[in-house]
Amino acid sequence: MNGYSLMAESCRRAINNGRMDKETAEKEIRVYEFLATCDVDDLCTMVDSTAFNSIIRAYIKLAVEYADIDKKSKEKVINQGYAIFSDKQAKEVLQNV
Repeated sequence: MNGYSLMAESCRRAINNGRMDKETAEKEIRVYEFLATCDVDDLCTMVDSTAFNSIIRAYIKLAVEYADIDKKSKEKVINQGYAIFSDKQAKEVLQNV
């Protein structure tokens, strides 16, 4: 059992305990059960598919806004962060972290 399977099981318990409505929990369970079947290559493919680009970009922008750096540097980081999506594959990015 991996972390995603544990999250799915947690949602099932939340339904039984009345902490989560069934419809919401079932959606989350479906996603977590799918993710439990994925390996790193699968997750990289999902990121490379652009499915998560707008979410990742929003996180980049938020992180930069919270950073204690000047406006010019913030703009540069945001622009470079966005450009990286077209320059690098997810596997490449993971290898550099």
